[in-house]
Amino acid sequence: MSKRFTTTVAAVASVAAAAAINLAGTTAAGAAGAKPTVEGDKTAAHSTTAKERKGNYDARAAAAGRTGSSAAALRAKGSADATARLRALVGKDAMISIDPATGTVANLASWTGYLTGPSRAAAKDVALGYVRRHAAALGLSSDDVASFVLRKDYVDVAGAHHLSFNQVSRGVTVYGNGLKAHVGKDGRLLALQGAPIAGLKALTGAASISPKLAAAAARSGAAKDVGGAAAAGTAATRGALTRWSNNDQARLVWFVSNGTARLAWSTYTQAGGGLNYAHVLDADTGSVLLRKDLRSQDKGDALVYDYYPGASRGGTAKVVNFYDKGWLGRNKTWLQGTNVSAWADVNDDNLFSDNEITPVPGTTAGRPQFRLQPFDSNRFCSARFVCTWDPRTEFSWRTNKAADVTNAFYLANTFHDWLQRSSVGFTPAAGNFERIDGDPVLLNALDGANTASGLPDGNHVNNANMSTPPDGIPPTMQMFLFHAPGASAAQDPFLPISSSFDASILYHEYTHGLSNRLVVDADGNSGLNSFQDGSMGEAWSDYFAMDFLVGKGFQPDTTAVDGQVRAAKYTLADKEPFRTEAIDCDPGSTAAACTKIDGTKGGYTYGELPTIGGFPEVHSSGEVWAQLLWDMRERFGQSAANNLIARGMELSVTEPTMLDMRNAIIQADKLNYRSSHSLALWRIFAARGMGWFAGTVDAGDTTPAEDFRLPPSPDLPRGTAFGLVVDSDSGARVSGATVQVTGHPEYSDTTDANGVYVIDNVRGGTYKKVVAGGPGFTLDVKPVTVPKDGGAARTDFTVRRDWAAGSGGGAIVDFNGPDFSFFGCGPAQAIDLKQGSGWGSTTGDNAGTPTNRAIPKFVEVSLPRAIDIKKGRAANGTTAFRVDPSNVCGDPGSSSTNEYRIQVSANGRTWTTVVDAAFGTIADPDTRGRYFDVASNQAVGGVRFVRFWMDSPQVPDFATNCPAGAFGGCVFMDMTEVQVFGAAS
Repeated sequence: MSKRFTTTVAAVASVAAAAAINLAGTTAAGAAGAKPTVEGDKTAAHSTTAKERKGNYDARAAAAGRTGSSAAALRAKGSADATARLRALVGKDAMISIDPATGTVANLASWTGYLTGPSRAAAKDVALGYVRRHAAALGLSSDDVASFVLRKDYVDVAGAHHLSFNQVSRGVTVYGNGLKAHVGKDGRLLALQGAPIAGLKALTGAASISPKLAAAAARSGAAKDVGGAAAAGTAATRGALTRWSNNDQARLVWFVSNGTARLAWSTYTQAGGGLNYAHVLDADTGSVLLRKDLRSQDKGDALVYDYYPGASRGGTAKVVNFYDKGWLGRNKTWLQGTNVSAWADVNDDNLFSDNEITPVPGTTAGRPQFRLQPFDSNRFCSARFVCTWDPRTEFSWRTNKAADVTNAFYLANTFHDWLQRSSVGFTPAAGNFERIDGDPVLLNALDGANTASGLPDGNHVNNANMSTPPDGIPPTMQMFLFHAPGASAAQDPFLPISSSFDASILYHEYTHGLSNRLVVDADGNSGLNSFQDGSMGEAWSDYFAMDFLVGKGFQPDTTAVDGQVRAAKYTLADKEPFRTEAIDCDPGSTAAACTKIDGTKGGYTYGELPTIGGFPEVHSSGEVWAQLLWDMRERFGQSAANNLIARGMELSVTEPTMLDMRNAIIQADKLNYRSSHSLALWRIFAARGMGWFAGTVDAGDTTPAEDFRLPPSPDLPRGTAFGLVVDSDSGARVSGATVQVTGHPEYSDTTDANGVYVIDNVRGGTYKKVVAGGPGFTLDVKPVTVPKDGGAARTDFTVRRDWAAGSGGGAIVDFNGPDFSFFGCGPAQAIDLKQGSGWGSTTGDNAGTPTNRAIPKFVEVSLPRAIDIKKGRAANGTTAFRVDPSNVCGDPGSSSTNEYRIQVSANGRTWTTVVDAAFGTIADPDTRGRYFDVASNQAVGGVRFVRFWMDSPQVPDFATNCPAGAFGGCVFMDMTEVQVFGAAS
């Protein structure tokens, strides 16, 4: 949460409670949505009271309202003017998106060509030369261009240059923003990206570059913010960077948000218990400006398995020599290798001790070691699915500890070599994981196996994960045991195994490292932080894991037969699916393994994103992308498909939607194969609902609009979309509203004084998701048809005046509780018309002391004029209010509002309660991330003031589960937005 003061940090750290398995059924934590995340979206019948994990937070995104499913691009500063300038520069086939936080280019390319012609100049000179020539069109000054300093010029395996430029002012680097450029091997500039900061010199000119907060204090504060503690270790400082012996680090940066530059510390910390996070903290106050959870959910001869013990192929132990493979130096005494350091981190402290390391195998009497000992600990254990421990017996995992670590070491090294040498091309230059570059994989096998007196606790079962910091800092992979201690096979369907013996799980986790190193911002930070890109992250991990296993012949697959390729089937003894469908399901498939949760058949399409698993969730929602990638593999073969997929990741914008990644793959084909696969690629995308006319607002949009058509020919006549934007309540025309074709942000316009918009030079057809909105007005979303014969067609939009909206004249005139406006979570965010931001407060006192008694918090809004509100629902279904009660600013879900009230007043002194209700403490996903229509219990005229009260958070059995419980709602209480509708009095 963006409440950054010492008392609050200490309070949050004190909230943790011991996790306990409830074998009788769902616990309070499970009911509140705090069930442990399982790689693969497969949850056992039991649940745990695992502590809620703090989520991502970015003050830049909060200020821009771009972290959720909101039309962020409509609110980018000068976005329509910027788009017009860039379309004039690139031409009618320009591919453009504007960053909502900076108002500068997030992506600039061309659908049909390049930004420049061939050149023999250095790639750096090609990119900066273009920027200098067109700085004005890019919204940059000569000082801005001079601030770019080359950070990396990475040449991929196909010969293209991927350049990243930091922005530097007064010797300090800007965090995150900068410039990215992609130059083909023939010297043509393909694209510019990065969202650089305009006017950086003026923003930073008067700021101090001497931090009041020391690097060590920033590191400790970051660890405390997520409920952990900084590990012991020695520190070394070089320039702006301090690095500790456990690879934690703190770097001095500029953090630019909402037109202000702050000196800050960018940290990477390992706070214990898998709490691996990146932070940015104000260098004067220690206030948290950004939090990023880096965990992705999910000598001699050794005996190892290529797939899993008992598999028909790759399921028999074989002998591999780690020295001969080059994975281990002959001077090593344990598995501290060239690419991987592996140990059994049974106490989950991220450190290795003498009883956790595994000696080099095969050095005893010259025989291969370590042979797996099967367990008969579950009725589903068999020769085909070998169990590796007994959840009923303390320390049973010790029996196979050496084999466990050894197998994990083998699999991780195998995958490292393949990713580097295959067409994927995950090389050291691309950011792979090697000791020589300072970032080998720190592989924690049997993670947390001894956190409950010889057994794993509820936070350390049925899971695996990979935390990936920026290049140069070692990632951490944690491989857990499966099956809850004491649970029967009926209560927990997972087989008693270690995830280190399942190649599909370990390769899945490793691929999170690949995707988080290839899709990055200009500063090298991962660009996968929202719903759709998070879904693609899970999909890439499934795809590359199964692609490898199929390619090596360990997993059978026949192109003519669907439903054969299923991830993690070892964990469930193949008795039920780990994902909802197999990865090789075509859209029209009738195979049994291609059956959806509603019983219908066929692979998934884009419009099913929110319903694949029953609600939007990255593992299940990612299945549509994984199946699409498998379509590419079947159509083009393994090598070409993987080249296109990996090159597309390198060419991607940060925070990509699936349509953005579609475009990046099309660009990769143009760059590397001269568009020879383009038509076939478009057919694959269209078959999955990602055709030319598909639409999505941003990467947080959980309800994209699908389309199954190919792009219209660029040679056909271009049409024009025009129309009016009208206030639905008054009928008045709305000026200053933006109309944008989602999926094609280059097609946009702002309405004139008469409420008219005109978007010309548009390829003809029906665009499925076009949005209109303006200051003080809600969004209208509808399809728009553009004539194919070069003509014009009219589509009008009706938006509704939100009288509370700050952009329309509403103002916060009073509130109680702490003010977190500095962090983009203040009272004003409750009326900013953005679902990507909101009002965050404390549950109890202003210091954030955990409590089991909520102190109601209110915001009071002054409306720009008196209005009359209606009782109940109007004939068209509209109500006087809309509310999104969701948690914000990285707080856990239980911080969402439960009980609430709405009061109205004509004079600000006498109040009438018109709503007194609750959203519920059993936080089904439907109670978060969306608006609720809220009816007034009476009609009231002349309303000038509205109060919204948060009376309690969504913590189940609040008095019992707080303050010393696992819920963030014991500390923080939030809501996202309140809207007020009515007729002018």
